[in-house]
Amino acid sequence: MTPAVEQLVRDTMDLTGAASPELLMEDAPTLAGEVLEFEQPIDTADDAVEHDFYLVGIIGGKDVGKTALVNAIVGQQMSQVIGHGPGTEIAIAYVHDSREQKVRELLNREVAGKFRVVVHQVAGLERQVLLDLPDIDSQYESHLVVTRQMLRHMLFPIWAQSVEKYADMAPQQVLGQVAAGNDARNFLFCLTKADQLDAHGGETAAAELREDFARRITRTTGLKKSPSVYVVSSRRPDKYDLPKLRTLLARQKTREAVRESKELASKRQDRSLLDWLTRQDLSGQADRLGRLLAEAQETIQQRVTTPLVEKVLPQIAADPANKLALSDEILAERVGRWPLVNLVHTLLSPLMLMVRAFASKSPSAMLSADGMVEQHLRSQSFSAGQVLQSAFAQLRQAHPAIGQLYGNQRLWEEMDAENASADLSRRLAGTVERQRQAARQRLTPSGGWLAPARWLLTIGALLWFPIIQPMLEAILPQKESITFAQTLGILVSVLGVNYLLKSVTFLAVWFVVLWLALRWNTQRKVARMLSGWRHADDEDPELNLATQAMEWNDSLTTPIGVAHDKVASLAKRATELRAQIVTPSRTDAA
Repeated sequence: MTPAVEQLVRDTMDLTGAASPELLMEDAPTLAGEVLEFEQPIDTADDAVEHDFYLVGIIGGKDVGKTALVNAIVGQQMSQVIGHGPGTEIAIAYVHDSREQKVRELLNREVAGKFRVVVHQVAGLERQVLLDLPDIDSQYESHLVVTRQMLRHMLFPIWAQSVEKYADMAPQQVLGQVAAGNDARNFLFCLTKADQLDAHGGETAAAELREDFARRITRTTGLKKSPSVYVVSSRRPDKYDLPKLRTLLARQKTREAVRESKELASKRQDRSLLDWLTRQDLSGQADRLGRLLAEAQETIQQRVTTPLVEKVLPQIAADPANKLALSDEILAERVGRWPLVNLVHTLLSPLMLMVRAFASKSPSAMLSADGMVEQHLRSQSFSAGQVLQSAFAQLRQAHPAIGQLYGNQRLWEEMDAENASADLSRRLAGTVERQRQAARQRLTPSGGWLAPARWLLTIGALLWFPIIQPMLEAILPQKESITFAQTLGILVSVLGVNYLLKSVTFLAVWFVVLWLALRWNTQRKVARMLSGWRHADDEDPELNLATQAMEWNDSLTTPIGVAHDKVASLAKRATELRAQIVTPSRTDAA
């Protein structure tokens, strides 16, 4: 069989839990992989190569005359004909002496102690080994083991049924099992004990039975046309079809014919496995999983995610306390770079906190991200764990497959549902914390071209308004140059108590205005930034609460989605492999 087909079947078994096809069972009566291998190139091999042989075996039930048929074919007494009792108990091999050692090695490996070898030196039969096996319907388990083991190495079975029992169902079922692992065109089919027909029409009766048996074989094996059936009699070897059968088996098959038969058997195994895959209905399973995935996503979204996105997340995103506290924190960072304005901030911040405390019930201190998320979940009476548990209990009741798909994540149970709810809280809290970090990084730039402007508006104002501007105002109107003494006089006047009091008042107003401008600018930027992160199309999903909620929603259905993708992939592989495996056009074996 093709390794790709076998691997696909094993992948399907692992994923779906389906029982193994009989073809892959260790005791299945089907050709082993080693039989289908070519150890010697056709153009260089010759009959002296010891390992180059193939097995032809007589297979049949109790009292069909297998041993007598073997004796008649080889023309000598290979084994004693037993008409009663357990019948043939061991494998008997009729082998050319050039292949005796290798055949013994095979028999010792497969049926140790339960075989006998009859050696011949017939020219032209060096590579053909003829086997007589125990009954396929024997009541002795040891007999069945021998037959099954050798069937795994028999490329060319001779299926024998007596004219009395050819319509029995049990042998037909075994034939179907054997033909699942070997192309029926490699078989020969015989009706034995034809001498019993002499009193009932002879050749005419034989023709009717031959035709009926061929129809049954065609139906069982799936051959496109009826095979040839040899009607034989060991007691009357010169009558009916035994001479034709003996002539056919007296010539060993060419290596090219053996190679073709192996290719047929390999492709038959592939088709058997692909038929098993067809019965698994992988495409149907994938479709059902797809519908289950859509239903689960819709149920969770309606009962859990939508209320969360519409009620809870807007409250978290618009939390005024978080916005003010974050603005205050960023403002403290920004004013630290403004000389003198930081002093105003230190003096006025407590006052602003007092005013805010009287005017608002919201706490001004920044809660941790976890605390803020839990606060809003409680304020909206939203329990994700309970709603999630209820939703999955409903899904599991409607679709029992949920239980298998969620083996280690039983979301219909309280503990696992609460764990999923805790994961949601961690995702939201992590998003809030990332928003805070992003706001701090974007709104508190270091240095840059604004540094001269900050110094100009602070230290420059401190020098300009109380000192430089008044002095220039007094000096510039003078038409003549003033003396040093006059300059000192102007300076003393400017630095006088009355004048300084006026300047200090103005500077206080100036720096308060700067502080208020910084405060307003910070709050506006924070509000704009937080508002932008509320949109689902934000370029950074790590900063969007709604996106994180939807990702959490998707994670809840990941087991279904993964199973769907895997089954769909298996179905696609099966379709591609089926298209690659072409049924050989070789004419049915005669």
